[in-house]
Amino acid sequence: MFSDANLPEPLIIQEIEKSVCLVKIKEEDKIFFNPRYTEINLIRAYIYDLLKQARKYLPENYNFVVYEAYRPMEAQIKLWESVVAEKKKEFPQLDENSEEFIALCDVFAANPYRQGSGHQSGAAVDISLIDDDGAEYDMGGKVRGFDPSADFDCPEISAQAYKNRCILRDALSKVGLVNYPAEWWHYSFGDRLWARLTGSKLAIFGKLNK
Repeated sequence: MFSDANLPEPLIIQEIEKSVCLVKIKEEDKIFFNPRYTEINLIRAYIYDLLKQARKYLPENYNFVVYEAYRPMEAQIKLWESVVAEKKKEFPQLDENSEEFIALCDVFAANPYRQGSGHQSGAAVDISLIDDDGAEYDMGGKVRGFDPSADFDCPEISAQAYKNRCILRDALSKVGLVNYPAEWWHYSFGDRLWARLTGSKLAIFGKLNK
């Protein structure tokens, strides 16, 4: 599995917005924000418009809940360090500076010391589903659950959990967002990973200097 951080160069990034606009996720738009992992509820306006369009494709009593969208580089570094620490415990035999170990960590968090994540562009979103009462649907694993259940097609999850993952993917794919298969919760549009997954040689959103 490749990640956003180790995509081959060259990949052209052609920013399509003359002035980048980050907006807040709003409950009045029927898109909810869970601050479990961050208090930063900002997202690129272009992507937020896509989420609002995608919401129309959700079944009754299903709503989007966002756990993270825009992520500053300093937060990406902290996430990377947490994944490195976790994987060092799992694979103590590997040299943490080796390409093998770095590639292993890249699956779960983009390496900030290389290209970084699509979250730094404001064009990626960690997202799940809740009902009208705010209860989370069973997705077969938690957001940022860096274990085998993170894989979209994990065979060990229930049929209902897989159905919920498909509901999420189907709604978002109708407006062009694509899923990173190693993380059922991660979707993006226009960033480096999106370009690779769609076969494009052109990414349309670059990292933000914020």
